[in-house]
Amino acid sequence: MVDRIGAAYEVLSTLNHEIEDHAALLLVTRARSTQGELPATLAAVHINAEAERMGQLAREVADIARTRRAWASIPAPLLGVLRELSEVCLDIAAKAVDVVESHASVVVAELDGSEDEVDRLRQLLYWKLLSPSGVIDVGAAIDVTLAARCYERFAEHAVAVAHRGALRALRAPKG
Repeated sequence: MVDRIGAAYEVLSTLNHEIEDHAALLLVTRARSTQGELPATLAAVHINAEAERMGQLAREVADIARTRRAWASIPAPLLGVLRELSEVCLDIAAKAVDVVESHASVVVAELDGSEDEVDRLRQLLYWKLLSPSGVIDVGAAIDVTLAARCYERFAEHAVAVAHRGALRALRAPKG
């Protein structure tokens, strides 16, 4: 799983450079084109930047999981909440992809509610982490906290992708 995340990040990075090059070319060659193309192109560049940040955060979580030995000492209830948090974040990312691909801005409203679920899970994780009954190794506690924050930021970037994708759809030139 960790290796797949690293490979996916490399693909994302390559696509990132291709999109930047393509956007720069569009801006130069179509400087006098229709007004709708420039906002759509800029939205695509912003979506690309958000996706790049998501890839970096996913890679950070993968690095935490791969390089830290303290994960073995994490109690099952904490791992369950962390797993649920990761699943919610992946669902948000999948919905953001749907918005970008299909220009369905209806999904965007759902994503705003999903951010509340991410906040709830993060707070639950911290509550369990800090509860007197939750005895956990300091290194594992730091790792769990760092991973939870990465997931939270990942979700924020995915929602931003969806918002920009919906905006891009509204501003795209009619063909």
